[in-house]
Amino acid sequence: MKKSILVITAVMAAFTLKAGDLNTTMSGGNDSKFSIGVSVGAAIPMGAYGSKNTDTTTAVRMDSTHRQNGYASTGFHFDVTAGYLFSSNIGAMVLIGGNMNSFDASTYQTVNDVKSSGGVTVTYSAKSYYVGQYLVGPFVSLPAGDKLKIDIRVLFGLVTANTPTETETESAGSASQTYTSSGNGGSGFGYHFGAGIKYNFNDKMGLTFNLAYTGASISYTGYTETGSGSLGNSTYTNTTLKSTMSTSLLTATVGIAFNL
Repeated sequence: MKKSILVITAVMAAFTLKAGDLNTTMSGGNDSKFSIGVSVGAAIPMGAYGSKNTDTTTAVRMDSTHRQNGYASTGFHFDVTAGYLFSSNIGAMVLIGGNMNSFDASTYQTVNDVKSSGGVTVTYSAKSYYVGQYLVGPFVSLPAGDKLKIDIRVLFGLVTANTPTETETESAGSASQTYTSSGNGGSGFGYHFGAGIKYNFNDKMGLTFNLAYTGASISYTGYTETGSGSLGNSTYTNTTLKSTMSTSLLTATVGIAFNL
């Protein structure tokens, strides 16, 4: 990660040095110092978060600090940004975003052999993930034509993620037992590299297209497992077990920017 940050910083510095020359021939529109943007698009899960492969290192959950692969599917992303230009090309940005990715329960069942057998019918389901982004950092805005600008940003901050509640029901004849597993949400230090194009309709509004990568190592603590049905009720709670997951997202968005 350190090498990536150094490379991005060097690229931004080079663009900034060249920006003065570009400004002599291209304006990119008349952006004000302060702008607000709203974007929506696709959230593509990566890393362990998006992995749907067999996880051979996963041990019995209550005894392991290793968190199983995430089985997250491509979902929906939204974000709100606020940027302020200190000069014609360099500024600071705040980004608040959210990502909703469903848990691929069908693939999870196939990979982990969670299926009906021996007269026992098994059904399995899981709720969706929500990953939050609360980031801040510098950005460079470069003119690329009379109304076009190229924006490059490097942001850092907090990334949060929930633990989807998983439900498994085993039925045989008139007897059935339901097991539910739920965990606390987690968080971690996040980094974000993004680049986009902004087309200014006029002095007050523009259309944006952005591609960004966000990465974090999310730390979780504790979980609860419950059972209910023909075999009776049970609850097991662990408040101390710590686990981590490599969580990465590639987002592609379109949005509107308002120049204030």
